[in-house]
Amino acid sequence: MPSRPSPILREPIRNPRLWIVLGLAIVVGIPGYWPTDGIEPVVLGLPLWFWIAVLASIAFAATLSYACLRLWNLAEPAEESAQAAEPEGHP
Repeated sequence: MPSRPSPILREPIRNPRLWIVLGLAIVVGIPGYWPTDGIEPVVLGLPLWFWIAVLASIAFAATLSYACLRLWNLAEPAEESAQAAEPEGHP
């Protein structure tokens, strides 16, 4: 029986696009570039900078979730072969 090739181990820390997206979310989420003398414009009773900060926080969390779920593959070949050998339905 031919052996399956081992999966490529991937770590998101080596992905420069991930760092760019996270950096942009941080920079956009900090309301320091808004004028300090007013809270205009107001959207749904809160300043616009608040909504931008909330959306940037959601984007940051979503990007990290995506990286952990889709870009990370650290399973060892021995662990994967043991999981493949177990019948389904048995823990």
